[in-house]
Amino acid sequence: MKVYISVDMEGIGGVNHPAPTDPANVRYPAAVALMVGEANAAIEGALAGGAMEVLVNDSHWSMHNLLPEDLHPAARVLQGQKVWSMVAGAKPGAGPGAGFGARFGVALFVGYHARAGHPTGTIAHTYTGRPVETRLNGRPTGEYGLNALVLGAWGIPVGLVAGDDALADEVAGWLPWAERVVVKEAAGSNAAASVHPSAARDLVRAGAERAVRRAIAGELRTLEVPPPVTIEVEYAKGLVADFAASFPGAERFGGRGVRFVAPDAETAYRAFLAGNRLAGLVD
Repeated sequence: MKVYISVDMEGIGGVNHPAPTDPANVRYPAAVALMVGEANAAIEGALAGGAMEVLVNDSHWSMHNLLPEDLHPAARVLQGQKVWSMVAGAKPGAGPGAGFGARFGVALFVGYHARAGHPTGTIAHTYTGRPVETRLNGRPTGEYGLNALVLGAWGIPVGLVAGDDALADEVAGWLPWAERVVVKEAAGSNAAASVHPSAARDLVRAGAERAVRRAIAGELRTLEVPPPVTIEVEYAKGLVADFAASFPGAERFGGRGVRFVAPDAETAYRAFLAGNRLAGLVD
């Protein structure tokens, strides 16, 4: 089985404040080391569970954080500026935007976090600091939901989501079949109580092994959202929403909202990415 791992940083055990997630911060290298540790744990667990091939997508910030020489040699790492962002490389087939051949059997989300607008989730946001809330077909969701949406359209179930307890509570409602690994307890947006990094790695490793075994056994599901697929984003300022809504097909609503309505999940996800990138052009 081919296993896809998307690794973010804000949900990693020991990353308890937003400052170290910024490459300009003096503690960023330490945060990268923690990120590498949980990525390797997920790779090791996936291999123990029966993975024959593993692709790791570096999914934080500018997406070239992981140190390739420190990663498990059995995995490949996808880094750099990617059109498909946090799900880059997962799309099966060939051609523009496609990934690496045959379909992945399961996706594992490591270092993930709660959605923008969550009252207590540690470093809670959705893709960038621009959105204050994101909704999928009317329900608030975050990166885990939007990424699972497009992966589901490609036939790939999410088998594991690792991060804080706020994230686990959210994922229980969206992806109840997925393994939920809690490596820290949120104490507000800028604080958390983490287990020791070695304990976090043990938890991630065991969860990844269970997820892959369950995927092989056919116990997982893909996230399916009935069409039309609607993604709504609330921004902090109307001007930012105006820029996001300049994408063709986008609709402004309320004082700060942008709505994308699409016939399928992939189109909706692409529209969300485009709008959020446009939102980043203005303060």
